[in-house]
Amino acid sequence: CPTRIYSWQSLCGCCWALRPRYKRLVDNIFPEDPEDGLVKANMEKLTFFALSAPEKLDRIAAYLSERLTRELNRHRYGSVYVCIAMEALEQLLLACHCQSINLLVESFLSTLRLLLEADKPHLHILATNSFVKFANIEEDTPSYHRSYDFFVSRFSEMCHSEHEDADIQNNYYLVTSLKLNVSKCNSLNFI
Repeated sequence: CPTRIYSWQSLCGCCWALRPRYKRLVDNIFPEDPEDGLVKANMEKLTFFALSAPEKLDRIAAYLSERLTRELNRHRYGSVYVCIAMEALEQLLLACHCQSINLLVESFLSTLRLLLEADKPHLHILATNSFVKFANIEEDTPSYHRSYDFFVSRFSEMCHSEHEDADIQNNYYLVTSLKLNVSKCNSLNFI
């Protein structure tokens, strides 16, 4: 069996076709050269697949979250792949929110939690921006079983934290206070 070496992992060429379709579609959104960013054509294919098979949304989101977690566990905090995975989750969330947002939300919020628990300010800002996008989505039937306590306390900590770097401190304060005040906090009814 010939072996193909991919930049993100090595797989046996004949086993590649045996992987579930959603995993292949997710893997294809990550470019060989990380600086190229999200592969837009493949993201469109993934979005179409997710809209066509909404029962797979939870698996797609879980696999994207797994890919992001793998980068964080390898201490690749500055990795472009982290940003690509978050961008893909956001695009899926926005595209699929009417049909089945609840299938995506659990993985999305757990991924945001991981980013906020990391000790890297740029990941905190990435997570905060993603949370604001999520908070601005209007749901047909809101889900009241979700707990936002962690996010409220973490964003509050970020607002009141003292950071050595003035730019990071300003970003913390601006991102958390201004954006969250503008967001859907009132309609979420968790404060």
